[in-house]
Amino acid sequence: MHLLISDHLPPAGWDLLRADPTLTLSGPFTARAQTLAALPTADALLIRSTTLVDEDLLHAAPRLKVIARAGARLDNVDLDAATRKGILVLNAPDANLLAIAEHTFALLLALARHIPQGHNAVHAGRWPRHDILGFQLHGKTMGILGFGRLGKEIAARARAFGMTVLAYDPYADLSFARERDVEITGFSELLARADILVLATAPTSTRFDPTPADPLLSADAFQQVKPGAILINAAHAGLVDETALLAALDAGTLAGAALDVFDTEPPTGRLPAHPRVLVTPHLNQNTVESQTTTSLQIVRDTLAALRGHDYRNVVNLPFDDRIPYTTAKPYLHLATRLGKLLGQTADGWITRMEVELLGDARDLVRPVAATLLAGMIRPANGSPVNWVNAPVLAHEQGLITAQAKHLLDLPDYPNALICRVAWGSEARTVAGVLFANGEARLVHYDGFSIDAPPEGFVLILENDDVPGVIGKVGTRLGRAGINIANWRYGRETRGGRALSFISLDARAPKELLRELENEPEIRRARLVQL
Repeated sequence: MHLLISDHLPPAGWDLLRADPTLTLSGPFTARAQTLAALPTADALLIRSTTLVDEDLLHAAPRLKVIARAGARLDNVDLDAATRKGILVLNAPDANLLAIAEHTFALLLALARHIPQGHNAVHAGRWPRHDILGFQLHGKTMGILGFGRLGKEIAARARAFGMTVLAYDPYADLSFARERDVEITGFSELLARADILVLATAPTSTRFDPTPADPLLSADAFQQVKPGAILINAAHAGLVDETALLAALDAGTLAGAALDVFDTEPPTGRLPAHPRVLVTPHLNQNTVESQTTTSLQIVRDTLAALRGHDYRNVVNLPFDDRIPYTTAKPYLHLATRLGKLLGQTADGWITRMEVELLGDARDLVRPVAATLLAGMIRPANGSPVNWVNAPVLAHEQGLITAQAKHLLDLPDYPNALICRVAWGSEARTVAGVLFANGEARLVHYDGFSIDAPPEGFVLILENDDVPGVIGKVGTRLGRAGINIANWRYGRETRGGRALSFISLDARAPKELLRELENEPEIRRARLVQL
């Protein structure tokens, strides 16, 4: 596999890559043209904030399977375009959390106790011991804007300093917050009560968003803050209207600000030089531990995704963090086979898919649905389909997906995966199960109870339940030199309609299928490859 590392990657990641003899490596590069020239043979692209992954870059990378960002943000990746092409996009969302949380408090303490002023004074030969007066954190109220992973780490440290902690987050887990003595408030209330405002979220807009969102802290927001409050931003630029921030500092609405990130870096103008502003040059992630952890995590996750071993932190796959891939994997493989079965046996353009999961697999509906779609849909342009782009392509084709209940009554299979598809006025329902050893089985097909392995070449026969059918089919397959690996039979009633699910060791030719359908007892013969 060819891995292209276009931006800086800390040494720990390089060491891991160079130790793998199955990899070809290239990069890093200083010019975009070099990156584009190396992309045609690349299986994976590792980036940081410099490389812009846009349509032009993706067009130059026909083999690309993975884009990995060594960091949390993905604002330099056209996620929609990558998803449409079926490329996995992954990041390292947790590797830098502790470094950013600690840097937030480094800025806060330096601002609160005027550390830079004291340091500069001593270096200049002065000793202003009684002239520099700061404030302590204990007893102050911190307002955290964003209560996700980073916000929770900051809140825990604020509580250790004896601070009252407020948080604003529309998606906050209220019970989690209460357990940690964090009060969830509205946006305006937090601004009015907080002595210290801390940003711990990410802007919703990206370089590829045609309608970027307004900054979280706008001119209107600064008019609502508690007089004398201070602002700490070691999270992300774009969250603060820098012009409005400068006006609030000039007016004395804010007593100070500590900033590690800016809209333009390095920053220019009055803001970084303002007497009430403490600045650092985007150091929030710059610790030995953070860089090492990020580098190792992104390399390991990239290789695991390329090899199909795991899909951690892939942002455009519908996996739930609560269920590891190793647990989901058998259900996804079963869903892939059922999707192929439905896609190859539908007699028209599928317009609706309904999915039902029973038992322990209920939480896997979204990834299972994506996997079913990847098996069944076939774009008119012949482009490849996988778990990543299948939901997008299905939506474009007008294929509606839905979670359903009571599709089938299967009392003997409490952990079944059931899928019903419809085209025109017709529909078909199939169901599969996993046995204790992980073996996949088809247990229902279009009204028939069946017990068959959904794999390889399968001849599906619909016939009348009369003597002689099995003999005729076996004879014709024998003459064609095709061995039968498995034959499963189901019927509605004695002498009525029957179904054969026959696993073959080789592909049956179309001529053989036509010969079988010429037999009066056989209504339909079709071959599928699962």
